[in-house]
Parts: sequence; C-alpha cells; structure tokens
Amino acid sequence: MKSIRSQIIMVILSLVILLSILFGIASSYLNYNTVSSVLKQNLTETAVVSADRVAAEIRAIQNVALETGSISLLADPDVPLTEKKEAIDLRAKNHNFERGNLLNAQGISLFDGNDYSERDYFKASIKGEKYISDPTTSKITGKTTFLISAPLWKDGKPGTTVIGVIYFVPNENFLNDIVSNINISQSGYAYILNKDGTNVADKDLTVVGKENSIADAKSDSSLAAISKIESDMISGKEGYGKYQYRGEEWVQGFAPISHTNHWSLGVAAKEKDFLGNFYRSMVITGILMAVFVIVGLIAAILFANKIGKPIIECSNRLLRLSEGDLASPVFVTDRKDETGVLMNSTKTLVDDLSGVVQDMTFVLGEMAQGNLAVQSTQTYRGDFIPIQTATGKIIESLNDAMSQINQSSEQVSSGSEQVSSGAQALAQGATEQASSVQELAATINEISHQVKDNAANATEASNNASVVANEMMESNQKMQQMIEAMAQINDSAKEISKVIKTIEDIAFQTNILALNAAVEAARAGAAGKGFAVVADEVRNLASKSAEAAKGTTALIENSIAAVENGTKLADGAAKSLTTVVEGAVSVIDALNKISVASSEQANSINQVTQGVDQISNVVQTNSATAEESAAASEELSGQAQMLRSLVSKFKLKDSGYYPDSEEDDTIAPQFADFGSKY
Repeated sequence: MKSIRSQIIMVILSLVILLSILFGIASSYLNYNTVSSVLKQNLTETAVVSADRVAAEIRAIQNVALETGSISLLADPDVPLTEKKEAIDLRAKNHNFERGNLLNAQGISLFDGNDYSERDYFKASIKGEKYISDPTTSKITGKTTFLISAPLWKDGKPGTTVIGVIYFVPNENFLNDIVSNINISQSGYAYILNKDGTNVADKDLTVVGKENSIADAKSDSSLAAISKIESDMISGKEGYGKYQYRGEEWVQGFAPISHTNHWSLGVAAKEKDFLGNFYRSMVITGILMAVFVIVGLIAAILFANKIGKPIIECSNRLLRLSEGDLASPVFVTDRKDETGVLMNSTKTLVDDLSGVVQDMTFVLGEMAQGNLAVQSTQTYRGDFIPIQTATGKIIESLNDAMSQINQSSEQVSSGSEQVSSGAQALAQGATEQASSVQELAATINEISHQVKDNAANATEASNNASVVANEMMESNQKMQQMIEAMAQINDSAKEISKVIKTIEDIAFQTNILALNAAVEAARAGAAGKGFAVVADEVRNLASKSAEAAKGTTALIENSIAAVENGTKLADGAAKSLTTVVEGAVSVIDALNKISVASSEQANSINQVTQGVDQISNVVQTNSATAEESAAASEELSGQAQMLRSLVSKFKLKDSGYYPDSEEDDTIAPQFADFGSKY
C-alpha cells in the first residue's frame, strides 16, 4: 500500500502533468487553428487573384481578336487575300499565336477554303459575340490548346453588320505558362480545369488533357476528397479544401475564371510547407511542459513531507490501537495546524479509550461472577457516556429479568401440565379423522378413473369422426373437380359447334361459287365444258360437306345435352356431400366438447384427490404434533424447575444473597445448557 506522502506526490505531480498536457493540447490546437485559418484565407485569396490574372490574360487575347475584327482592310472585299493573310499572320506573330484564320459569312475560310460553319465559335461570333472554346488535345502535336474568335464588322466598324469571323489559336503552352508562374511554396502548383473536370493547364505537361480526378474517383476511392473539391470547382464555386494524396496532407484554394466556359483555377500545396511556425511553437510548448513538471515535482515533495509525516505517525498509532494496543505512547507536537490537532486528538482518543476499556473490563468481570449489583467507577466523556448509561441499564434489566424469570417459571410449570393433557386428547381425535379421510380418498380415486375412461373414449370417437369428415371433404373436392371438367367439356363442345357452323358457311359459299362457275361455263359454250365438269364436282363436294357438318352438329348437340344433365346430377351429389360433411363437423365438435368436459372433470377430481391427500397429511401431522406437544410440556415443566434453581444463584439488588465460590463454578455451565435448549 502506498503511503499518503507518495499519494500526495503522485496527485500533485499527476495534476501538474495533466494541466501541462491540457495546456500543450490547447496551445497546439489554437496555433493549428490559427495557421489553418490563415492558410485557408491566403490560399483562397491566392486562387481568386490567380483566376483574375488568367481571366485578364484571356481578355487580352480576346481583345486582340476584337481589334482585328475592326480592321477595315480585312473587311474590304477589294483587298487581295494575300494582304489579308499577311495582316492575320502578322497579328498572330506579334501576340505569339499559333495561327489565325478569316471566315466569310457562310463559314468558309478565305485562306484554306474549308467549311467551318458548324463550329460553335463560328455560330457565336457570326451573331456578333466574342467566343473562347474549351481546350482540346491536338491530334497532331498531342498538346492541349484552344481558340478565340470575334466578329468581322462591315467596313471595320463595330456594331454594324457582321460579314465574317476571325479566330486565332494561342500558343499551345499559353495556359501552362501562366499556371507555371503561380508558385506559393516549394511543393505548390496551380492548374486549370474545364467544365468537365479535365486538367487543361498544369506545370506537369504529362497530365494536361488526360487527368480527370472526378472520373477517376469512381474506380479509385483514394481520390474521393480531391474529387469533391474539383466538383465544387467546376460548379463555379470559390473556396478551400483539404485532401490526402500519397500519404501526405494537401491543401487547395480554388476560384472560377471569368469570361470562360466554366473554367476554374486551383492552387494546391502540401500542408507541411506552411506549418513551420506551428512545429516551432510545439517544441517551445514541450520545453515549458517539462519545466512545469519538474517544478511541480519539487513542490509536491516539500508539501508531502510537511503533511505526510504527522499523518503517518498517527496512522501507525491507530493501526496498533486497532490491534488492541492501548499501552504504547502517542507522539505529540506543538504545531497549531490541522496536523497538530490530529496528533493531539489521537493521544486523547487512546487515553480515553484505554480508561473505558479498563472500566468495562471490571464491570463485566463482576457480572460474570454473578454480581448484578456492581456499578461503574470511571468518568466517561462525550460519546462514551451512552456506553456507561447502557451498561447501567443492562444491570437493571438483568435484575428485573431474573426476578420475572423466577415468577414465570412457576407459571410455566403449572401451565405445561394442562397443555400435556389437552395435547393427548387432540392426538386421539386426529387419529380418527385420518382414518375417515383415507376412505374418502379411495372413493374419489375410483370416480377419477371412470371419468378418465370416458374422456379417452370421447377422444377416440372424435378422432374417428375427424377421419370420416376428412374423407368426405376429399370426395367433395373431387366432385367439384369433376363438375369443373364437365363444364370444360361443355365449353369445348360449344366451340366445336361454332367451328362446324363455319364449315357449313364455307360449304354454302362453295356451292354458290360452283353454281356461278357452271353458269359461266355454259355461257362459254364448248370451251367451258371442262370447267363445267369441275364446277359440278365442287358443288357435289360442298353438298356432302354440308350434310356431314349437319350430322356432326346433331351429335355435338346430343353430347352437350348429356353433359348438362351430368352436370346437374353432379351438382346435386356435391350438395349432398356438403350437407354430410357439415353434419360430420357438427358431430366432431360435439365429441370434442364431451372430451374437453371429461378432461376438465378428471382434472377437477384430481385436484379434489390432492386436497383430500393434503387434509390427510395435515390430520396425521396434527396427531404427531399433539403427541410431541404432550412430551414437550412434560420437558418444559422440568426445565422450569431447573430455571428457578439457576436464578437463585444470582446476587440481585433487592436481596443480599451472593453465591459462594463453589456454587459460582456451576452457574456458567448450567446456564449454557439452558440457553442451548431454549
């Protein structure tokens, strides 16, 4: 077990360590939040400024296209194409464009003759609008580029009639060069996404036009966080986000690029690039925590020594007191604080307790010798006073109890004789009751067997009736199936009648056609004789078909009549079976009720039998108890005489009798024998 000194040191040291840890955690948390807040603000502002810069660059090249569309030389139809091409190429060269082109109002290039009328930029600019396309990957160079277009105004005057479209293709590294110049830290970089989330500008040219984290996140869950950020980017939001990539934490600010088709710029860097001051503050906090712990340990040791030593002295003395040591001295001090009060109070406690124990030893020793006239001689203080009072009351109570016991023993002796005679008479009557109860139990058992036989017979009859009812129900079901089959036969016969009717109609039409054919053959004269023979044969066959159909119809009608008659008979039989089944169910219900009633009667008789058996047991128990009571009464009378003899050996306050030493030796064992019996 640890001493209180060790516990005080541990508590104070633990408190200092806990407070130091809380201070370190709070300090680190606040520093980190401050750094994160500043970093979030700076990255967001950087993204906004960078996006504005990209937008300004794009507006600059759009203005080049707009200015070119206002050149009257390009709008003059009399100027040779070579001069116009030279003007376009000069503009492209001066602004580091890849190329330029001039389209007429029908979308046909004046330089290469190709048709660009279906391109989005032509459709927009021919309406008088400037246009910037989404970056696409060139099939020739493999690099990502885009184009800008503007309307060509009549006579070079903006706001008049659009007579064509001018477009330029900026340098393929135009956007990449812009984002490459955006540098916020050692690992930082900037990139641009189009409206589909595809990377269209990055200092790492290998990912341009290929990387799309939103699409890749569907198959790679590690890209979920960056996918969420880039989804916000392409939706036109401005903000800040954090994600983990290849085991490192990254932070990113983003903002939409105006004057584009939903492009967005992101500025990302490793979070650790901005946490240098935070790590230094962590080191300083750790040093301060160590200093606090050392100072706390020294203070804890000094404080524990001042408080712990007196408490340990008192603890050791109280430990010896708990082991029964009342003689050992108690260390005292002249200190006036709580520890001094504790030590002096311990001495007073030990001294008072020692006096009380000595006095109680004397009083109890006298009482053990049979002296119930003894009195306490010690002066008790405080909560010890009730002990002295209680001891006096015990002596008074014992005096009163001994006097009353002497009187009660005489009354018990007289009453026990009366109880003995009454118990003997009760035993004789209980024996006669037990005989009558046994005869009644035998009669009830016989009735119980008969009721059980009735219940078993009723159950067997119910089971047999259930079997018959089930067979009838099955027969009824098969009868219903036969009725349904006959109905199907009747329906089929009716369908056949319809078919035969159709055959008769066909035979009639054939006969008419054959007649018409014979008439036509007769008109044809000698040329139609052969055809007349054939028509006659067809008419004969049609007549025979009609006769056969009529015969078949008669047979089917007879079959339908027979089926309908059979159906009526089957319906009657089914109704009879249903009535029989319902009667059988009623019989089964009645037999079940008889069986249940018989079972309930058997249970009730069993309960009556158990009650009679319990009565028989109670009567027999009463008989045995009465006999035991008679014997106990005789024993009680003898013990009452012995009790009177024992009480006479005590010295009471109202009698001067005090037993001599020889009689005193017999008091304890006799009294113990009395207590063991009662």
